[in-house]
Amino acid sequence: MNLIKALAQTSSMTLLSRILGYIRDAVIAHSFGAGGLTDAFFVAFRIPNLLRRLFAEGAFSQAFVPLLADVKAQHGDESAKSLI
Repeated sequence: MNLIKALAQTSSMTLLSRILGYIRDAVIAHSFGAGGLTDAFFVAFRIPNLLRRLFAEGAFSQAFVPLLADVKAQHGDESAKSLI
């Protein structure tokens, strides 16, 4: 039951985030209109999200965490810290 509660909470927060992101984009587009400045803002706003997805949620973390766990198990905390 705890897993279902965590899944529901994560799903609802993700949905809320998507809705608020859509509202943010709609307000910016309505306020500034379509143009180069608005496009530059959207690109600049998306770069940190891309980096977060790549390093925190993406293949980097999926590959690095098992490697770090193996190094820590085989060689200890100091080797794991030096890897980071």
